Amino acid sequence: MFFDRLYYEVKLLGKRAILTPVLLIIGFVLLAFVLNARHVDPARTLLGGVEMMLPIAIGSMVGTVIAQDPTLELQLTVPRKYHRTAILRFLCLLALGVVLALIYINTLAAIHMLYLPLFTRQWSPLSLFLVTQLIWLAPLLWCMAVGGSFSLLLQSRTAGVALLCAIWIAEIVFKDFIALSDWLRPFLLFPSTLLDFPPTNATPEQYNVYFLQPHYELLAITIPILIIGWLLLRNAERMLKGSTEE
Repeated sequence: MFFDRLYYEVKLLGKRAILTPVLLIIGFVLLAFVLNARHVDPARTLLGGVEMMLPIAIGSMVGTVIAQDPTLELQLTVPRKYHRTAILRFLCLLALGVVLALIYINTLAAIHMLYLPLFTRQWSPLSLFLVTQLIWLAPLLWCMAVGGSFSLLLQSRTAGVALLCAIWIAEIVFKDFIALSDWLRPFLLFPSTLLDFPPTNATPEQYNVYFLQPHYELLAITIPILIIGWLLLRNAERMLKGSTEE
């Protein structure tokens, strides 16, 4: 029964749930080939596909499919409440993001195209693998939590996704200011792609300050955002009001 339900939800998400992040990643790969043809190291650009593009794509889809549902009014009358359906959809999108990210970033590692500080070559394979996954995991979970919570809080999937995209753009524009501000650094989403810290010749101290600590803090911030989204999901009447007004 569970697998039938899971298959139905995946089918309901449709091809856009799979094609959107895949096409974005393919676009970054093609851009990297263009840079390589012009004798520019494509490693940093390739890393942006999984650190920057995949999280915003999956986060936007979460904000779109969770905040509204055409059968929401009907689900108020059945034993299985909508928050369970929404969580299942969230997990489906999370699984999609995790699978794509694992394939992508570990392929980069296999062909020696990962943009990492040189001192990481001295780490054990397990330590290097775990830190490499942190590159995409922290921004992916944060964007998914924020995309869904914003859409639920604003009672509008359009406004929620637009606000998430605005934050994504602000991260690019104000990256140096965020990195150099102690109180903003926990919200540093894409340090490996955008910052001069950590460059490949960074020290372990720089890598800890500008990558490891912000990502640990980002994961900690994500937890209360997910809890807020869960509480908003349980208020189906408020969601129904928002869906009728948009």
